[in-house]
Amino acid sequence: MKKLVSYFVGNSFLVNLLSIMMVLFGIISLAHMKRDLISNWSSKRIQITATLTGAGASQIERFLTYPIERAIKGSAGIDKIWSNSQQGYMRINVDVKDEFEEIGDLETRIKDAIETIRGDLPSETKDIVVRHIKQTDSWFNYYAILNFEQSNDLHQNWLLKIEEELERVDGVSRVDTYGYTKDLYIKLNVDNMARYRIAPSDVYNKIKETFRIYPLGSIRKGSDSYSIEIENLNYDIESLNNLLIRSNNSSHTLRLRDLATLEYRLPKIKRSNYINGKPGINFNIFKDVEADSITLKEKLEEKLKKINEQAPEGVNIISVEDGPAFIERQINALQSNALMGIVLVLITLCLFLGFRTAIMTSLGMPLAYFFTFTVLETMGISIDLISVVGMLLVIGILVDDAIIISEQYMQNLENGASSKDAAVGAVLSTWKPICGTVATTLIAFAPILVGKDSMSNILMAIPVVVFSALLLSLFESFFILPNHLKHFVTKANAHHESNYFQRFKRGYLKLLDGALRWRYIVLTGFIVAMIGSIIFASKNINFNFNLNISSETVEFVGTLKESKNLEDSYKQLTPVEEVMSKIDKNKYNNYQFSIGQNYTNGKKQEGPQYFSYRVSFSQLDNNVEANKKDVQDFLKEQLKELEKTGKFERLEVKIAKGGDDESRENLVEVTIQSLSPFNVEEVTEYTKKSIEDLKIEGIKSVDLDDSLFKDAWIFTPHKNEIQSRGLSLAQVSSQLVQFISKNEVYEYTSGNRKIRFLTYAADGDDLNFEELGNLPVVLGNGEIIKSSDIGVWKKEKKQSTIRHSNLMRKVVVDLPFDKEIIKKEVLIKKVDLLTQKLSKKYPDLMFNAQDADEQSRKNKSSMVKKFAFALLGIFFILAIVLRSIMQPILICSAIPFGVIGVIWAFYFQGLDISLMAIIGIIGMAGVVVNDSLLLVVTINEKRSDWFSFHRPEILEGAGSRLRAIILTSITTLGGVFPMAYAIGGDAGFTKGLAMSMGWGLLFATVLTLVVLPCMLLIQRDFMVFFKRKILRMNRVEEVEEDIDDVVIVTNKLEEESVIH
Repeated sequence: MKKLVSYFVGNSFLVNLLSIMMVLFGIISLAHMKRDLISNWSSKRIQITATLTGAGASQIERFLTYPIERAIKGSAGIDKIWSNSQQGYMRINVDVKDEFEEIGDLETRIKDAIETIRGDLPSETKDIVVRHIKQTDSWFNYYAILNFEQSNDLHQNWLLKIEEELERVDGVSRVDTYGYTKDLYIKLNVDNMARYRIAPSDVYNKIKETFRIYPLGSIRKGSDSYSIEIENLNYDIESLNNLLIRSNNSSHTLRLRDLATLEYRLPKIKRSNYINGKPGINFNIFKDVEADSITLKEKLEEKLKKINEQAPEGVNIISVEDGPAFIERQINALQSNALMGIVLVLITLCLFLGFRTAIMTSLGMPLAYFFTFTVLETMGISIDLISVVGMLLVIGILVDDAIIISEQYMQNLENGASSKDAAVGAVLSTWKPICGTVATTLIAFAPILVGKDSMSNILMAIPVVVFSALLLSLFESFFILPNHLKHFVTKANAHHESNYFQRFKRGYLKLLDGALRWRYIVLTGFIVAMIGSIIFASKNINFNFNLNISSETVEFVGTLKESKNLEDSYKQLTPVEEVMSKIDKNKYNNYQFSIGQNYTNGKKQEGPQYFSYRVSFSQLDNNVEANKKDVQDFLKEQLKELEKTGKFERLEVKIAKGGDDESRENLVEVTIQSLSPFNVEEVTEYTKKSIEDLKIEGIKSVDLDDSLFKDAWIFTPHKNEIQSRGLSLAQVSSQLVQFISKNEVYEYTSGNRKIRFLTYAADGDDLNFEELGNLPVVLGNGEIIKSSDIGVWKKEKKQSTIRHSNLMRKVVVDLPFDKEIIKKEVLIKKVDLLTQKLSKKYPDLMFNAQDADEQSRKNKSSMVKKFAFALLGIFFILAIVLRSIMQPILICSAIPFGVIGVIWAFYFQGLDISLMAIIGIIGMAGVVVNDSLLLVVTINEKRSDWFSFHRPEILEGAGSRLRAIILTSITTLGGVFPMAYAIGGDAGFTKGLAMSMGWGLLFATVLTLVVLPCMLLIQRDFMVFFKRKILRMNRVEEVEEDIDDVVIVTNKLEEESVIH
């Protein structure tokens, strides 16, 4: 090591060349890196879908879902199988084990297993699709078109045109529009069809044949080639009206217009949208995974500017939720906070080490970042939110190694060493503990790097950044920094320790001396504080393990007590519109208003009585968090006045994540599972009543699964009557369906336009139960009978959706709660006690209370395991460095002590401990362990043996390392606190990380400087106590041996005297 360090100290050309090359490589890499919201990651899920038209949920379950689930359940690599069976449709999701990599092979085996039982499935089963869910594109931006009239053909044609233009923009993968489009509705005349003895299937087949392609091929004559084709009918209503259905030799023809009325129109509008109080529609743009978000945003802004200039009068496109702005905000926060952090680091170092030393020490930061860019670009990782988190995480710890080297270098100069000897000596005397400190930080993040679960895949950029930045920082500290110090800092600063620091040091040593004298009381006090804080946090602080990365909006969601239609709902919501108009327009970007649909407890609710307002904010506004809170508080204040109107069944104001309407974040669910069918209605009602009887404060409501039972009108056919009239059940079904729903018989495609051909005899929404028996059925001879002649209609309660989890029927009871009143973990414990009683009442059923957010449950389990592995790894590294078992335990105890600061900081600021906050705690653990290790190594050097080891040695060692520990802590705090408190720009998503790392480090540093020396002295007390015990035992054994020897000699003398 000495030769290597000496070589770099004496070779300035190589050192400077390496530095310049790292910067140049970093600049080139940065120029070619794409900027994105989040890195691409592959889902470990296989989905199976199938349709069986006309079958109910229980029939789908029995004849499709169960057989397929049984066929695939034995395939290796499957972690969980869960499914939904509903009217005419089935979906099975297969979650793959985290450690299983051969997903393509598993997909093939699932397909083969389904093909094996294909003959046992109903012959009417269609479209069995097995596919691995892959990320081929990603959401980019959400737009609104103001004053768009869906019934206006000019507007619809313009929309088709701009969709094509936007999809041609390089980087755009697709455009999804959320509005209604016109289709061709073919209303069949039942009387005419009966008179001409035409079945609905005859009409279907004729339409399909009309548009079918009949290729004939091509012929070649000399050098010319001719294609031979049969002309197809082009779509227009007149041509379809004249579509020939039947003809005979007498030239009698039957055309479609004789049997039906054709109309090109919009469907029945079931949802209306308003943006900033104006009618309109929305569309999403998705980007190619390789496209740079910021560059694409600039392209689209230019394109949309031109589109708006050419739009129909009054129509205008605006951005509603700006995806790229989210990453721009984080990059801006990184830039401003990094700059502020560097300035704070420089000021701190200048105060303690002098200007030149500070400059040399700080040079490692840009080198580490540029090297990191090279590593990220090489590994195909983009500049996204996750990699930015990693860069923010290391901003304050990059110079820690350099500080220790520089501080030791200054001490060597003060002791009279030459600049070269001082540089080499600084590295040689500190390289082992520095390597240990870096290793502990790396090992803390290693579980994320090597993890195979989805959370590790998403967060992989964080350990990559930490590893590359810290390893380069280590290299720079050992081989580049000493060279710079030797040439630019040749003399020690005579007064580099200011009078202020000297006074602080004396005060610290006085405090530490008192603490050492009362060490047992000090340690006991902090242990009690730690245990009390953890218990307090478990009851009063919410933990959120959901890794949802998107902008937040304020949602105002509700349900009207009564509503006839959308127009009626709009009139009743006038008071809400008046409330929205009172919000300061400078505080938000826009608001959207939707009638006919909302999301309640993560589930879609549809009907004219449901409505929702969503207020969006600019992510580039520095006051976005404050504005969001102001709007939320204002709407909550208005709730009471609106509730007094008596119009609303439900009103709620909440913070919602963009694109996460199905979030089940603030929900606890009680799951009821069984291997066989059970009385769902009875069990769920009893469960609901039992929970309500608990009267747990904080539960908003007890909501039964919306898929449990719904009113169903069931037709029981009289098969003898049907057969006697020359009909089949399939023919009866094909005729009745025309009165219930609209049947899609063909989809006509022309460029970007798709027009569905839908047939029907009457609008099913206008039917009532009493009219079902009068529905006409046409016999083969043209006679019309009633459906009641061949069957009976009845009302029943039917399960509309049947859910399975690992082949067991599953029903869910939701418990939405107010997290300000009760903590999720506390609620789960209380409800879990009830589920134990329910299990005794229903022994055949399995009851379980759990977090309704499944991904959050998985992330929590994964993070707990990673944290345990990290602690074990840190302990292992420390044990190697210190060659001790006890001292690594003492050092690791600084981590839970640091968590005390995190708990109280988050509690007093009203924050949830999020997944990002926990990652900040991991980063904090690395820094705290580093400081503790340096302190322990230094104190150990003062100890020759345990008997001569007393307070003076500890005070001397702690005092000599005080400056280095204070410096590393201040520089780290200077890097993260500006981000935590938006001094350099609000970090939003990463705020929790900065907050936990900053406050945890601040508290843990105090504990490192005070409690750790106390624990070392307590260790000395125990070591001396046990050693003295051992020494006393040894002395007793020696005395006993001496007495035995005297007795033996005496006995021999007595024997000899007897002989004489």
